[in-house]
Amino acid sequence: MDQDLQLSLANNAKEWLALSLSISSAEKQAFGKVHDGFFTTYGANFMAHVYRLTIERALQSMPETERDKLMITFRETMDKAIDEHYSTSPS
Repeated sequence: MDQDLQLSLANNAKEWLALSLSISSAEKQAFGKVHDGFFTTYGANFMAHVYRLTIERALQSMPETERDKLMITFRETMDKAIDEHYSTSPS
């Protein structure tokens, strides 16, 4: 493979990466708007139910090692949130 072709392929890869990142940002922004709209309209209890169903569905389609990682992360995050909640709550 000559150097011009290698440079062309490298530039092409960079352009695809930039495109994928911009799509990802646009998707994140669109998701944020939808999420915030549902949260405002239906409230925290509704969104907690949606989050739970989403996690349960995701867990069903994950390999066991990935499920284990997610559950460990979930537990660690929950423990931290509980600790922070009680450390900032008035006694």
